[in-house]
Amino acid sequence: RIDTASRLKKQEEMQQLIRAQLFEMIMNLFQSSQTVKNDLKRVIIVGNAVMHNIFCGIDVAPMGFHPFEPISNNLEIYSSEELGWDLNKDVVLEFLPGVGSFIGSDILVGAWVENMSESDEICVLVDLGTNGEIMVGNRDKILAASTAAGPAFEGAGISMGMRAATGAISTVLAKNGEIIPKVLGSEKPRGICGSGLVDAVSAYLDMGSIKADGRFLDGESIMVLDPVEITQKDIRELQLAKGAIATGIRLLLQELNSKEENVAEVYLSGAFGNYISKRSSRRIGLLNFPQKKITTAGNTALLGAKKALFNEEELNNFYNIRSKTDHLDL
Repeated sequence: RIDTASRLKKQEEMQQLIRAQLFEMIMNLFQSSQTVKNDLKRVIIVGNAVMHNIFCGIDVAPMGFHPFEPISNNLEIYSSEELGWDLNKDVVLEFLPGVGSFIGSDILVGAWVENMSESDEICVLVDLGTNGEIMVGNRDKILAASTAAGPAFEGAGISMGMRAATGAISTVLAKNGEIIPKVLGSEKPRGICGSGLVDAVSAYLDMGSIKADGRFLDGESIMVLDPVEITQKDIRELQLAKGAIATGIRLLLQELNSKEENVAEVYLSGAFGNYISKRSSRRIGLLNFPQKKITTAGNTALLGAKKALFNEEELNNFYNIRSKTDHLDL
């Protein structure tokens, strides 16, 4: 997105597309809920720092080179008239702020939803996306960082990778020496999504077809379910992604003078975090925590936006989390 917006000079076009798409989604909500647009008073948006800047028309070019800092990641407020949206002129839109470079309001409201700033014990919140955003801490202090996890968890950069859609291998089990894949939509397999890749590697580790260092026992690829296979390069991409996340968590804990065994709760957020197997994530070394401590928290960004929309008086708690969160540049 940064490259397309800055190098290809497409940011204004991208901004228009995002704003138009959001307005269309709002109109669809009116239709499905049988309400009228004049009833709308307030809109809350959360998102990563890049999407924040594109939507708000803030130049994203500085985020593409060291020190990768946005010009602004602060609260931005608009009227519907400023956005060109055909709504009541009194409608106010708020794009909530983030922290530091790639720490957006999407993960920040997630920490708010999970009450990290009110916990006596250390908690970890992980958003398993391309940037691999991580927050670690408790009521005393919270640290946040983004890691260059890459797109492997989202199925991109994988030879037969795809998003979690019809035809994607989404889960893989090893049972009695056999591999049992599950395809979304019970259709003919077209590729493998992130959760399926993590499962497949975990299963083949259990069966001994993949060594502890990630090398295949034989050959350069393994057929999961014809015609979908995973290659040695796919394993390397996953190793880079999981290594970035695991190392990021460890470094943040070290900054807090703590260790993984001291963590009370681990929350996995985002679409991918909702589908990944706890066992598989532990098996491949992504999350070095007991399964009982890991919670798939769902779409905490959406839950946080909803909380901000309907509990305006509690927004002070959100800004309290933001003020006590320090960004660590990894």
